[in-house]
Amino acid sequence: MNKIISQYILKELFGTWLGVTLVLLIVLITNKFADVISDIAAGDILSSSLIPIIALSSIEYLIILLPLSTFLSVIIVIGRFYRDHEMTAIQVAGKGTGFIYRVFLFPLIVLIVLLAFISTIISPNAKQSILLKEEAAMRSVGIEFFEPGRFVNLKDGSVFYAQGRSERNRFIKVFLQKKTNNKVSVITSEYAEIQSLENNSNRLVFFNGQRYEGLPGTSDFRVLKFSEHRLPLFFDSNGSSDEGYETKSFMQLIFNDSVLSRSELQWRISPPIALIILVLLAVPLSKSSPREGQYGGLVIGVLIYLVYVNLLGAAKVWFEQGDSPVELGIWWVHGCFAIFLIIYSLFKSQLSRIGR
Repeated sequence: MNKIISQYILKELFGTWLGVTLVLLIVLITNKFADVISDIAAGDILSSSLIPIIALSSIEYLIILLPLSTFLSVIIVIGRFYRDHEMTAIQVAGKGTGFIYRVFLFPLIVLIVLLAFISTIISPNAKQSILLKEEAAMRSVGIEFFEPGRFVNLKDGSVFYAQGRSERNRFIKVFLQKKTNNKVSVITSEYAEIQSLENNSNRLVFFNGQRYEGLPGTSDFRVLKFSEHRLPLFFDSNGSSDEGYETKSFMQLIFNDSVLSRSELQWRISPPIALIILVLLAVPLSKSSPREGQYGGLVIGVLIYLVYVNLLGAAKVWFEQGDSPVELGIWWVHGCFAIFLIIYSLFKSQLSRIGR
């Protein structure tokens, strides 16, 4: 009997959890996809970076989604059991709240280990990879970035145009407008090509052309003819991508005693802790009578999750700015919700006894 009931509960829970996780993941990926497409259209990154960035972002989103989807799934499934009197039948068989927790124990442990692995190891590596790809795209512009017959805005504000492209990947009838120190210069040439440099960046080389500097009719207007003119295609990425604590390894954070390191370390450990507290809280939160609303517990659950996550974010900022004691860090948020879990569980248990 225990095995049959356990399998039924886990089957319902897994189906709901999978559906909720996929829906939330699709929503987040869609938003990220729109942002990346916008960056590609603006010329910030190359189109070839689209799929890798989306894939790496999906891994990072799992840190947010796993606690939330598991929390909501337990509320939905157990809440439906109460409304459909299935929980009454389970209780008649001598299975109470403790039995429900025991059913959840093994899958919960698996999720905790998986979430801890993602948040402490996989996610930092994914962030590092995303930053490196975005930085490489900002530093180096390749041949695929320039489309003949279309004006292309470069990161430094220059505007490039080529009438066509030869079989040797040379641009034909080239025009480039560049603004430096409020002075406009225009370059025209018969053809141009992109050359790779040793530092993994590229440069645009113009051949047989002219450079116009200043405004026509003014004393500083000049026309310079050249056989070859080089223009670096290099953009500042505002610092190296490996300087942030978000991309440091778990062991690096452990052996670094700075406040920022402690904050990031506690932040990475927080998702598994939050998952435990939220799942334990979901069971008493899902208790309802058939007369109660179908989505009452779900709405309250979403509000609790939002408060939890926002408090963690605020606590992290306060900790890094020195507004909260080092001893507390961001642990106090988990402590507050653990206390709330105990009080709420006792309250619900007392209500159940009164109802009987």
